[in-house]
Formats: sequence, structure tokens, C-alpha cells
Amino acid sequence: MRDKDHGQCLAEETLTDYLEGSLDPVIKAASEGHLITCDDCRRRLGFFMQMLSDDVNAEEATAVKVITQQWHNARHKMPRRPGIRQGRLLGFAAIAAVLIMAAITFRLMEPQGQPKSASEVVQLLLAQHRPFESRLAGELHMPLVRTRGEDDPGVAYGLVAGEMTRLSADSHQMGRFYLLQKDFSRAIPYLEIAEREVGAGAAVHNDLGVAYLESSGSRPEKAREEFQHALDLDASFAPAVFNLALSYERTNSLKEAAVQWQRYLQLDSNSDWAREARARLQGLSR
Repeated sequence: MRDKDHGQCLAEETLTDYLEGSLDPVIKAASEGHLITCDDCRRRLGFFMQMLSDDVNAEEATAVKVITQQWHNARHKMPRRPGIRQGRLLGFAAIAAVLIMAAITFRLMEPQGQPKSASEVVQLLLAQHRPFESRLAGELHMPLVRTRGEDDPGVAYGLVAGEMTRLSADSHQMGRFYLLQKDFSRAIPYLEIAEREVGAGAAVHNDLGVAYLESSGSRPEKAREEFQHALDLDASFAPAVFNLALSYERTNSLKEAAVQWQRYLQLDSNSDWAREARARLQGLSR
């Protein structure tokens, strides 16, 4: 981290992937937000742009020449990344040039397609992979894929942290952000703060329950308290019923689990979550 409050500086691979157009949308948006505020990363982007593409206009070439000279004066030597296809880079030269010229003219621009809220950032991240068997508030159904690298879905969370700060994330969203990283030591305190705030809804209690249930020192009783609190606020809050059933399964309380799976199917009978609940209910009778 540099001595600036705009998030982690971009790695060489992130910069070249940005030029190549292969970044995930949320990482691309976070990268553009970072580039607007970070002089160092804009200089490095300009240097890569010159190395990777010769198709720039006169104005862009002048900007890149200045930035490249500054780069060399600072004694930075960056290796050419092998395997980049120059043909795919030509369409991104203009984007890089605009960001470089913004540094020269001190003009801040709002990137196109950038998330408008911390909640949107979390939802974009959540759409990339399913982190737990249990269900976070607002989570779309995805199969749970268990691999050796399941704790590292390939998301540059350090970079996205700067975007969460820029968007003034509240305690609930910061808790969800760290929960997606399975950083329970940070997620749980944020979610506990959110739970104590006036107006905390069913979603906050549900997500805190997920944190208690999925952490390495799993606390199913405390998790169930939170799921029940969510249901006291909203008796039809389906994620809390799903999680309540799962928590009973994990403590081998199979009769209670069956009751909650049946309760879930009364609330939701047709979704992908319902199909998973039905399969779990059938599995209890085998």
C-alpha cells in the first residue's frame, strides 16, 4: 500500500489484463477508480501501453513519451509480459490514453459502468462464486464447487477494498465483503456492529448467523439465534429458514432439520434453492 488512501496499487498482471480487456467487471471498475486517483499506476499503465501497442495518435504518443521518460528517470525497469496478443490491445489504447491525459490535466472523470454502491460491489463479487453451503441475504443460487483453491476464487480483494472505501460502505456491507473472503476475524465484528444499529433488518441477522455458522470455530447455537431473530423480524425471510435447517443438519438434529426444510419448501417451492432444499430433505430419510 502506498501513502495514499485510495486502495492497493495495481499489480503488473492487473494492468496488462486491463489493457487486454480480460478483467472481471468488478475488478475492471475498481481498477478504473484506482487509476483515476493514483499517479504511479497511471504512469505504469502508460508505459505498458507504449510497450504493447504502437497504434496511438500524436497526442497520446506525446503523453506516453513524457510518462515513459519519468518512468526511466525513476529507474523502473518493467519486463515485457510474454503471450499478450497485440491485436486485442489496440481497442484499449484510447481508454488508457484518456486515463493518462486525466493525470496531466488534473481532470477527474467518472468511469463508465462503475458500481454505484458498496452493495452493488458485494453483489458483483457474490455472483462470481458461492462461498458457503449456507445462504447470504440476496444471494443468487449457484452450485457449491469444492476445489483445492476454494478459499481463493481469484478475486483481487485488496484492490476492491479501495472501491468499498470510496463508496462509503456501511458495517453490514463491510462485514459481507470480509465474509466473502472468509476473513471471519474481520467479518464478524462488522456484522455485530451492524446488528446493534437501529433498524437492523432480517438480512443483517441472517448474514451474522452465516458468519457464526461457517467460521472455523463454528457456533451453531449462536447462528440459530441470529436466524431466528431474522425470522422474528420477517417470518417469510427464506434465507434464514434455509440456514436454520442447515444448522440443525450440522449438529445431527435431523428431525428439527426436516421440519425447517419442509418450512422452507412452503415458502419457496420452485427455485434452484428449493431444489437443493428438497434434495437435502430427501437425503435425511435415507
